[in-house]
Amino acid sequence: MLLRMKEVNRLRVLQGYLDGKIEIEDAARTLKRTARSVYRMVAKLRENGPEGVLHGNRNRVSPKRVPDSVRKKLIELALGRYRDINDSHLGEILSETEGIVLGRETLRGILRKGGIAPKRKVKRRKYRSRRERKESFGMLLQVDASPHDWLEGRGPWLALVGGIDDATGYAWVHFEEAETTWGYLDLMGEVFRTHGVPLSLYADRHSIFHTTREPTIIEQLKDIVPLTQFGRAMDELGISIIKAWTPQAKGRIERLWGTFQDRLVVVLRLAGANTLEQAREVLKRFLKQHNKRFCVLPKKVQAVFRKAPPKAVLHQILCIKETRVVKKDHTVSFEGLVLQIPPSKKYPCMADGKVDVREYRDGHIEIVYRDCVEMAA
Repeated sequence: MLLRMKEVNRLRVLQGYLDGKIEIEDAARTLKRTARSVYRMVAKLRENGPEGVLHGNRNRVSPKRVPDSVRKKLIELALGRYRDINDSHLGEILSETEGIVLGRETLRGILRKGGIAPKRKVKRRKYRSRRERKESFGMLLQVDASPHDWLEGRGPWLALVGGIDDATGYAWVHFEEAETTWGYLDLMGEVFRTHGVPLSLYADRHSIFHTTREPTIIEQLKDIVPLTQFGRAMDELGISIIKAWTPQAKGRIERLWGTFQDRLVVVLRLAGANTLEQAREVLKRFLKQHNKRFCVLPKKVQAVFRKAPPKAVLHQILCIKETRVVKKDHTVSFEGLVLQIPPSKKYPCMADGKVDVREYRDGHIEIVYRDCVEMAA
């Protein structure tokens, strides 16, 4: 029998009373008990010896303890079908699919005792000051992409392109084959159709958002900042793009990717998704549940999304648009192609004139001269 320090002190006080060295009132005061409780302790000591000072539940199995059969099943599931899932998410899955309802700490204790390490290791954190959320829905969207082995080898690597509202945590996300300008244009098109035009975007220094070339002499003289295709489209819609210099600066969407790489990977695995199309279908259901659970209320109820332009106008903005000078033979060069402009009754000669060449998502190309479409291919 091994006594703790507290129990050793209690034994000494009770033995002092039995030896007549102290009175019952002194023993009660020392043990912070009533005299009646001390009499009960003394009776147990006389009956059981030194073991009488132990608590009655000492070395007893709790009636609320998770049965060994359930513990064994949990370990098997955590090592098999539900491998590589964080403790909180695993508890939710066990409750929904297996009917096993356990608290997070109880589950964590069983897993650690079973030799299953946590999915993530806690890293030493650096000091960073807190940036408060924006006050209104639509004031600022953080945009980014996460190339990852989302299908865990069952299919190709995919890129998750998405945005998250800074005020509420509401997310717009879709799968693409890679992180491209078209992926972000499609993302913003979805935002415009469902909610409207946000005030600003917060993005990293990727060349999709910020051009890496120096402004030309003409641009410098006219004080024009060179823009990427995505930047040009957002500029036409009056959306400012704020540059984030570190991943921590846009931590909200970085944490979103961490959550998705934790949870969405498991959902895709359980759904048996192996292709881009299947992954997109699973994501639709997952994203609806995610927004319902993790979104928070903004400080100001009124959203600040602006009304989106008509669909036809958006179509002309969310495209690849380049300015070209028409050659003497009424041709323009674009993406390695030589495009012939057909004769026009309204503009018989367009040589040396400037035209806009627009390439749309479905691949067709338009040449626009003075707001008139002169060729579509």
